Amino acid sequence: MNAEGGTRMEKQARKHSHNWVIAVESRNDQHQEIILATIARRAYQLFERRGYAHGFDLDDWMTAEKELLQNDFNGNTSQFDLFIESPRDPKATTILSMTTHSMIVFRSHARHAGEVGGGPDVASVHLFPEEIDTTKIRLM
Repeated sequence: MNAEGGTRMEKQARKHSHNWVIAVESRNDQHQEIILATIARRAYQLFERRGYAHGFDLDDWMTAEKELLQNDFNGNTSQFDLFIESPRDPKATTILSMTTHSMIVFRSHARHAGEVGGGPDVASVHLFPEEIDTTKIRLM
């Protein structure tokens, strides 16, 4: 265990069909902040799309959660596989941020000189029904 309460996972990187996939270990509190901020941002986009009509905030939040959070599990958590779609853009990098409770998939695209970017985009979030051992994660 490390000081943040997670287990050590070797940083893994693999090149898959012209795209880089990088896996890194993160802290649970970082994931919670990222997940909540991403859901809030998407809920606000839904609010904007509806013309700023008030009274639908819970609906917007629930829709944003459904779009972001993936339910990949069939009940067997002793061993499972997650298949993450790799973009066809060779300039895109997929970043898998892991904790013992969740995985966030980020997409990072190459930026041109002078282009301002806010970092990688959250593509999906996978919440694990029980704690996993991050030392046993393999990229294939």
